[in-house]
Amino acid sequence: MNKEQLKEYKKKISELSEKEKKLRNKYLRQLVTGEIQGPLIGFPSIDKKWLRFYSEEGLDIEYPKMTMYQYMMNKNRDHMNDVALRYFGNKITFKEFDKRINETVKSFKQIGIKKGDNVTICMPNTPEAVIGFYALNYMGATAAMIHPKSAQNEIKDFVNEIDSRKIIILDKFAPVLQNVIDETNIENAIVVSAADSMPNPLKFLYKRTKDYKKDSFKTDDKRFISWNKFKNLSKNDNSEIKEESYEKDRLSVILRTGGSTGTPKGVMLSDDNFNTMVEQFFQNEDNFQRGDKLLAMMPVFHGFGLCSSIHLPLSVGVSPNLIPEPKKINLGKVLKEENHIIGVPTFLDAILKNEKVQKIKDLTHIKYVVSGGDADTDKTEEEFNRFLKSRGCKTVLCKGYGLAEMVAGATFACGEYNEIGSIGIPMVDTDFMLVDPVTKEEIKEEGKVGEMCLSGPTVMMGYYNNKKETDECLQNGWLNTGDLAVWKDGLLYFKQRKGDMIINSGINVYPREIERVLIEHEAIESVTVIGVYHPYKKQVPKAYIKLKEGYVVSDKLINEFKELCKKNLNIYSNPYDYEFVNELPQTLLGKVNRKALKDKEKTKVLTLKSK
Repeated sequence: MNKEQLKEYKKKISELSEKEKKLRNKYLRQLVTGEIQGPLIGFPSIDKKWLRFYSEEGLDIEYPKMTMYQYMMNKNRDHMNDVALRYFGNKITFKEFDKRINETVKSFKQIGIKKGDNVTICMPNTPEAVIGFYALNYMGATAAMIHPKSAQNEIKDFVNEIDSRKIIILDKFAPVLQNVIDETNIENAIVVSAADSMPNPLKFLYKRTKDYKKDSFKTDDKRFISWNKFKNLSKNDNSEIKEESYEKDRLSVILRTGGSTGTPKGVMLSDDNFNTMVEQFFQNEDNFQRGDKLLAMMPVFHGFGLCSSIHLPLSVGVSPNLIPEPKKINLGKVLKEENHIIGVPTFLDAILKNEKVQKIKDLTHIKYVVSGGDADTDKTEEEFNRFLKSRGCKTVLCKGYGLAEMVAGATFACGEYNEIGSIGIPMVDTDFMLVDPVTKEEIKEEGKVGEMCLSGPTVMMGYYNNKKETDECLQNGWLNTGDLAVWKDGLLYFKQRKGDMIINSGINVYPREIERVLIEHEAIESVTVIGVYHPYKKQVPKAYIKLKEGYVVSDKLINEFKELCKKNLNIYSNPYDYEFVNELPQTLLGKVNRKALKDKEKTKVLTLKSK
């Protein structure tokens, strides 16, 4: 098949109806499993060899046509006394949850929120954030999510960009908003305290702590109103509230992201995007049962947290334990109580290093552990699996790959398609293609690095008010992720963000490959590799290393690192320099902050050039 024939063939496939696509997927599944004989084209995106892991029934799911609120509540109508949310020991049943959503809708109406408005939620994981989210969905407004620790200009730019006139914000971050509120169109700021939904005894104690006195926000500015006063506004409305009906492609959520280019953008997502991802997940994982408990430490302002830790469990009667400050988690306590753990790699590392956790002998109650938001090292994955197995756990660490532009998850690794280091297979009804980063032609060969392109029902509607970036990201029905991966034996393996790839003397160098080698050394606790300026090689790899306790920097140790790299890496991938740090910088989500390290190196180059 030549290029023109392939182009025409792909065009025909793209024009198939949803029903025809499902029939074609069933046929391809039978081909790759050997149930029937026939030709395969040889292009992964067309042959879809990953379909062998799905049942025919799994390829034939019908996605719900309803709002997120409708979808979540319809699943729980017959179980309204079950626990929906947990927060510092306080339990909120679905009956109470629904009541508070309805009251919040009335209060929103009292301050002028209506269908189609963009309302900012600048909150950590508290019941108010979740209730506000579903209340906005109920009334057809859009929940615009932003990190509460964002800088004041970031908040200002975001609310101005989306013309948000109302905001829900935690009291400790309200002063940041106050500094810039006159430069925005914000009319009402609803201020929430972390204590608002705590059980009374704990609330009483919390209000006497230094944290409460420090965070408590008081102002004469009438635009700011406490959550409790806001709640009372609902008493002024005795009318029946009108639930907005489902509309295809209605803008329901805006997520703040840097995307593949690193510039801040608003990802536009619909009810269908979120509900579809929940349905897709349960074609891969059936370990969730009504009444189970889930540790919800992934933040609501992040797609992974909002869908995987909130909307998904609530939609099947699994109760999220809302954690507003993950760094203050009592690891020993939560591991004994929760059935499902969803976190980032740094959280897994914290579990492995925690002395109290190591004393726990029985974890048979844990059904599901997933790591996302960043890539694990093979070593961490292997150690964590040993940790689980040694305590009677029947599950192993599940991973995946996702991005805000697809809500949260695009691939998943569990069961028979969960190999060490892999990100598994595409979610059901998600198409995948690896392309050459330069020519953009599809890569056929296994083991060859390519840029990941995705297509499917969870792909975003676009970037808010940003056609240029949308057109660059969404091309010919495919979402260009800017991330690099390889195919091996039908599974995907993440390689690198394209922007983090190092080009040393014209040769592609992948920092994660270097990190995988160095982390095997017994002295290294954590390592991050970035590309740094070189006068004639353009870029060379540099390793930032945190040593384990008891080890000190020495020429002997550095030589051991060099020898390890020489044995396992090509000459272009050998680090040009090593720098030792007490801690590697982290982003607000707990990932290693490569940008901070790159900015540090740029400053060195500028200083060098100015001399």
